[in-house]
Amino acid sequence: MRAMVRSSLLLQLLSVYLLFVGIVLGVGAGFSIQVAHRLRANVQTSDQALAQEIALNTSLQLNDDETSLVNLGKLVAAAPTPADVLGIFQNYQSARVDVDYVYWLDPVGELRVVWPNSGQVIAGDEFSPPDVVQRALSASGPVFDVGIAVESTFNAGVIMATAVHDSQGRLVGIVAASLSLVELSEPLATVVQAQTQQGRTLSISIIDNQGELIASPQHARLLQTVLDELPGAGLALHGQIVSLLGTGTDGQSWLFSAVPVPETGWAVVVQERASRALAVVQVFDNWLSTTALLFAVGGLLFWSLLVLRVIQPLHLLASQHQALPNTEQAISQRTTQLRNRADEVGGLSRSLERLERDGLRKLSELRTLLETSNAVVGSLDPYAVVGTIIREARRLVDVQAAAVLVPDKDGVLRVLVSDGHSERFNSALSLSPENLASTAVQALHDRQPVQRLIDSAASSLAYAEGFRSVLAIPIISRHAGSVVLTVHRSEARRFDANAIDLLLTFANYATLAWEHAVLYERSDERLREVAQENSRLYQAATDEKHKLAAIMGSMSDGLLLTSPAGMILYANIGASSLSGLATHELEQQPISVLYAALRRAARAIPGANQVIDELESGKTSAAVVEIGTTMQRRALHMRIFAVEDDAGLPIGRGLLLRDVTRERELDAFKTALLAAVGHELRTPLAAIIGHASTLLQPDVTWSSADQRHFLETISSEADRLAQIVSNLLDLSRQETGLLLLQRAPARVETLIAQSIARINAPDAHMQVVIAEALPLVEVDAPRIEIVLQNLMRNALIYGSGSVVITAEAQPDAVVVGITDDGPGIAPEELPYVFERFYRTHHGRLQHAGGTGLGLSICKAFIEAHGGAIWATSASQGTTMSFTLPLLAAERFVEET
Repeated sequence: MRAMVRSSLLLQLLSVYLLFVGIVLGVGAGFSIQVAHRLRANVQTSDQALAQEIALNTSLQLNDDETSLVNLGKLVAAAPTPADVLGIFQNYQSARVDVDYVYWLDPVGELRVVWPNSGQVIAGDEFSPPDVVQRALSASGPVFDVGIAVESTFNAGVIMATAVHDSQGRLVGIVAASLSLVELSEPLATVVQAQTQQGRTLSISIIDNQGELIASPQHARLLQTVLDELPGAGLALHGQIVSLLGTGTDGQSWLFSAVPVPETGWAVVVQERASRALAVVQVFDNWLSTTALLFAVGGLLFWSLLVLRVIQPLHLLASQHQALPNTEQAISQRTTQLRNRADEVGGLSRSLERLERDGLRKLSELRTLLETSNAVVGSLDPYAVVGTIIREARRLVDVQAAAVLVPDKDGVLRVLVSDGHSERFNSALSLSPENLASTAVQALHDRQPVQRLIDSAASSLAYAEGFRSVLAIPIISRHAGSVVLTVHRSEARRFDANAIDLLLTFANYATLAWEHAVLYERSDERLREVAQENSRLYQAATDEKHKLAAIMGSMSDGLLLTSPAGMILYANIGASSLSGLATHELEQQPISVLYAALRRAARAIPGANQVIDELESGKTSAAVVEIGTTMQRRALHMRIFAVEDDAGLPIGRGLLLRDVTRERELDAFKTALLAAVGHELRTPLAAIIGHASTLLQPDVTWSSADQRHFLETISSEADRLAQIVSNLLDLSRQETGLLLLQRAPARVETLIAQSIARINAPDAHMQVVIAEALPLVEVDAPRIEIVLQNLMRNALIYGSGSVVITAEAQPDAVVVGITDDGPGIAPEELPYVFERFYRTHHGRLQHAGGTGLGLSICKAFIEAHGGAIWATSASQGTTMSFTLPLLAAERFVEET
């Protein structure tokens, strides 16, 4: 069907005609619907406005009643007797026609005074609704409800009540009033009567929050539940303004408009007959049907005339001009009678032929421009693109040669690309900026196209090439400089405006291609520079990051960095080691995790938790916390510091943990050393000074034996003093690498025997267990004897007098062991016994003397020989072992 309509002009016209008729009828129907909608909207707006006005008046009336009731309560509070209250009630009820009854209740809610009272109500009757009393007692102002205040009266109304207080603020009772629903309905009846006189049929209702009718011109229906009869009333009770079309109680269609009454929870519903409100729409529909019939008949006559005089000729023209001919000859060969008509149809036929000729020419130009544009966009080779542009320009504009000239670094114009010129022309053409006689230079100077006819008087390369006219088009480029497009004709004929415009387009393409190449080269160079700089900065940042990470990771001290919110962002290995938590257990966790771990580690240390609490709360920024057990403690120095950015703004906090256990022990050891060394130095000095002073006394004569004894004591103590000083010097030399050894072959048996003899301990039990045929060792014998003597003395001091000395050969050394029978050394103290100034806990308790340097000197001498020294201990007895290097095989042979 669609193909048939497209192939037949008559069917198309008929379709247009039917469409026209359909549009007219549709517009009319739509207008009718719009009018009905607008009219309905106006009626709804009017009804809503009326309902809002009634709701506002009702709210104002209730507010006025509340105000008058509050003032009544003030008067009642000042009345001394019930008779005075009754008089006040009479005046109040006579002043307000909408009040049926006035009540006075005591503080517990029992009825005491009522006006008017026809004898049906007596004091003590129950007042209802009962919740009104409770609400009035708890509310700060008047409350109201719909119902019957006293069952014996059977008069329904709006019950309004408020609590009454005396001048001291004490509750004295409750004053209440019953507002007549009939009086509340009178304004509605007045409005309905006024609207009826204006030709409108309305019904107005006010319902309470229970859906009961409390105001209506139909007094007989008061207090009936009508919520289901009033569409939209439920929404209005929830605070919405609505208008709905629904069915009334009479079965007819009504427009219902419902609005809420402010501050009451009631709703006002205005309903109007839909047929009366939309009567004008039916009139408009009748008028629309008549108008549609007139339009249909007139349109049919007009269509018949249009088919005969316009549609059929147009159909003929359309059949002749369905496709654009390939050539202008095909247009000329086509004949038609419509061309000779003097009216608009004839003019249309002649215009179509001219448009076909222009279209053929423009289509050819556009096709060429499109191909040229694709070449410019698709290639970054300016020479290839410009060559394509020149060839297409020659084809379209009827020129025999074309060239693109660009200035060199000196501003001289030279050929970039040409077509149709000889090689001699391309290489020889050179136009300086001062040569204004040149067409290209003048075009650049004037910044507009310049064309000339070339005659024989102007001796130029173009004339020699056979060209008689030239056109130069300048293009000024911000990125590529000045570009000139020149075209030559072999005929002395000027270029028209169309040709100049077309060549301007080609010149712009040439400039664009050249700019593309220049910008690409510049951007590529700039991108390389940026990439290199980015690579350098990235590498530098990476190196700095790795360096910083390596520095912080290699720190023995603990380092934690936290966010301003207290989340741990970074924790190094030192922090993990000192806190006992893995790195992943610290990072991305609150700092309280660390403090909790420290509290667990310090639970055996008195006062440690208090120090940790002060650090966590920020009372102090630096403190020393002791963790561990009572026997093995570790001291951690913790310092909190702020982390700021380059602008000095805080971006987080840092926590530095440092193990200062050894420092504190060294301080203690140094203090002990000073005391011990001082004691050890004073003892021989005192002996020397005492014996020397004794010998020098002039009033005493000593025998030779006594003098010799004194002198031997002085010499022995001097040797002891010299030995202490020598030990300190040897330790200092060993630390600085200046300890010199006098190595010589020696036998271990001899060294042990001489050491036993030197310590001179006749009461000690010295047991020597030496393997047979021990090889020679190459050592500094005096220093090894010092080692043996120090170890033997320690064994005697800390043991019970029994010492076992062993020696056995190993493949590359001799291992010597000295074992005592003392109480042993605690396992946690074994790693530190060879350190300077260190004395074990048992040694400090049992023996106050000593410098704590004996084992350090042993370790220094043994390691200077390239050996090793170590200690093993059990619950009873400690063994000190060390190795001595063997004599080289060649040297051993020479000695034997």
